[in-house]
Formats: sequence, structure tokens, C-alpha cells
Amino acid sequence: MSIIKDIYDVAKEGATQAAKVSAVKRALRTEAKLNQRFLMDISHHLNIHTKRHIEIIKYLETVELSAAVKYEIPYLAISRKKVTEELTEQYKIKRALDYDLEKLIESLFLMISYLKKDYKNKRIDLNLRLININKYNNLLLELLR
Repeated sequence: MSIIKDIYDVAKEGATQAAKVSAVKRALRTEAKLNQRFLMDISHHLNIHTKRHIEIIKYLETVELSAAVKYEIPYLAISRKKVTEELTEQYKIKRALDYDLEKLIESLFLMISYLKKDYKNKRIDLNLRLININKYNNLLLELLR
């Protein structure tokens, strides 16, 4: 085999890998944008009824978040960004300072998944939980830009 063929194969494999990373990033970003639409009432600080909270919770998507948590994905290839102090101040969520993409995805996935399963619990403030999910979702969109 020639050296040119070897270089070609390596370059082709790299391009394929880059396309896969791009597809994963696009899927995560699309899901986050969809969830952002569902959370619009929350982000506009509208006074909504519990029934609407439950509808929003049921509509939230976690397919791509779940896949990212379950499978080995190249987080650093998707985004090397971390949650900065500026972002924590912008979204008023200091606890997420220095979260990388992996930590943020895992946290958001757990928040949504838990709420989907236990939304009937009377001790849970649905509005507050959805506000926090909205903040984390917005942070995710920032890291995926």
C-alpha cells in the first residue's frame, strides 16, 4: 500500500468522525431548542396553572440527552466550553460554574427525568423546577454554540 493511500484513509476517517460529531452536536442543539420552546411560558415568567406545568413537563424531550448520558460520546470534540462566571450571572445559576458539557448534559437529563417521573409529588414546586430546567437548558444552548 502506498503512503498516499494511507494518508487518504486517515483523512477520510477523520472527516467521517467530524461529521458524526457535528451530527451529535446538531441533535443535542435541536432538542434543546425544542425544549426551549416548551419552556417559553416559564422563561417569560407567566403565571401559569399547575395543569400547564404538567403539560410542559410531559412535552420535554430527553432522547438525545439520554443517548449522550448512556453512550460514550466525544464531549470535548463537541464543545470545549465551560460554564463561565458571566453565564452563571446571566442565568442566575451559580451552582453550574465551571460545568463542562458532560456535567451539564448529565445534570439537565437527571432534572428532567426525575420531574417526568415524580411531578405528582405535592412537595415539589413545579414552577421552580421548570425555572431551573429552563436555566440549564439555556446554558446547554450556550455551550453548543
